[in-house]
Amino acid sequence: MIDMFLSALDGMFLLKAALGLTLGGLLGLAHFGLLGWNTRFFASGEVARAFFLQAARFAVLAAALFGISRLGATALLSAAAGIVIGRGLILRRARSMS
Repeated sequence: MIDMFLSALDGMFLLKAALGLTLGGLLGLAHFGLLGWNTRFFASGEVARAFFLQAARFAVLAAALFGISRLGATALLSAAAGIVIGRGLILRRARSMS
C-alpha cells in the first residue's frame, strides 16, 4: 500500500501540486485583497463601480480555476488550498490594521 502511494508521488504530481498552490495563493491574495476596494466602493455609493469590480473578481477567479482544472485534480485541489491560504493572509493583515 505504501509503495503504491510513494510511486504515485512522481515529479509531475509534485510539480502540479506546487503550481496549483502557488497560483491559488496568488489568486486568493488578489481576490480577497480587491474585496476591500469593493467594500469601499459600495460604502461610498459607487454601486456601478463596485458591481463591475465584483463581476471582474469572480470572472477572473472562475477563468483561472478553469485553466488550472485542465492540469488535473491535483492542481485544482492545491489551488483551492492556496486560495484559502491567501484569504487567511488578507484577513490577518486586515485584523492587524484595525
